[in-house]
Amino acid sequence: MTAEATRLTATALLDLVLDDGSYLSWDRPFVRAELSEEYGAQLAGAEAKTGHDEAVITGEGSIHGHRVAVLASEFGFLAGSIGVDAAERLVLAIERATAEGLPLLAAPVSGGTRMQEGTVAFVQMVKITSAICQHKAAGHPYLVYLRNPTTGGVMASWGSLGHVTVAEPGALLGFLGPRVYEAIYGRPFPEGVQTAENLYAHGLIDAVLPPEALAEIVHRALQVMMAAQAAGRRAAPGRRTSRCQRRLGLGDARPQSPTARRAAAAAVRRDRRHPAQRLRTRRDRSWTAARAGAVRRGAVRPARTRPARSDAPQPAGPWGAARGATRHASGRRAQPPPGDGHRHPGRGALGRG
Repeated sequence: MTAEATRLTATALLDLVLDDGSYLSWDRPFVRAELSEEYGAQLAGAEAKTGHDEAVITGEGSIHGHRVAVLASEFGFLAGSIGVDAAERLVLAIERATAEGLPLLAAPVSGGTRMQEGTVAFVQMVKITSAICQHKAAGHPYLVYLRNPTTGGVMASWGSLGHVTVAEPGALLGFLGPRVYEAIYGRPFPEGVQTAENLYAHGLIDAVLPPEALAEIVHRALQVMMAAQAAGRRAAPGRRTSRCQRRLGLGDARPQSPTARRAAAAAVRRDRRHPAQRLRTRRDRSWTAARAGAVRRGAVRPARTRPARSDAPQPAGPWGAARGATRHASGRRAQPPPGDGHRHPGRGALGRG
């Protein structure tokens, strides 16, 4: 029996992992761009073969009653390859999971990006990776189940970003597939390297599990991660959500109990009494007091300018006398009055060395 014959479809995997009857699809029909006749025929044949309109399906469900968002690849649809439309579906689902604060489960199985779309398909991995990173930065779990095979750009991007990553027994996992490696280097890829068991032995993935054990391990992982997330919020009183989080509607992490609010207020007061802040405040206060006392004692007087000589002509411009551009009738240069505020670097207050 071939590996393809025994491989679970995306729908069968979700039925196995999610609670009965809990799956709800988020997918919408595509409006595809203009395609070549050959490529259009390939897409139509893949759709007739699998019953899906693309190589990924997305949606939500529950695991042991815990609501989760899911992304699952369908290998029967052009080897699970990711093109522009599949990438757009993934990004929309990831962003929705982030906005709704849902843990995200991904089950990729793919030969990589779609060769029929060339480089345009490959760069879609950047968009998917960015959406995953934003989801994780918002504090939501991202769990990955790598299936046989997961290679190419899919493995290098959203297949390798999980907080927890487990794999199917015997799964072929790697960036460069064995056929591509042999075509490039003229020799087969070494045996036993690109396997789930070898990656686990070298610490690149967290476990090797059959699909039947996936629901329980996901449930346990979510319990631990959500408890750690809640503990982290309790340990940071007074912390507010970021503007990005508020825009996504993720709620406020400020403490609600009176004790926590008092602790937060005390922390703010301590911050205001930081030594550098105290020094700066004391210096400003001392300078202000000294200045006020000097004015009262008459030690500081308003600046006065020397009255202009009657034979001095009016300056020709805003800097006239200061530049020495005008002369008195006697032929002497008009000197700027002392204390006019103009200084030259390294020449003293009155312009002399």
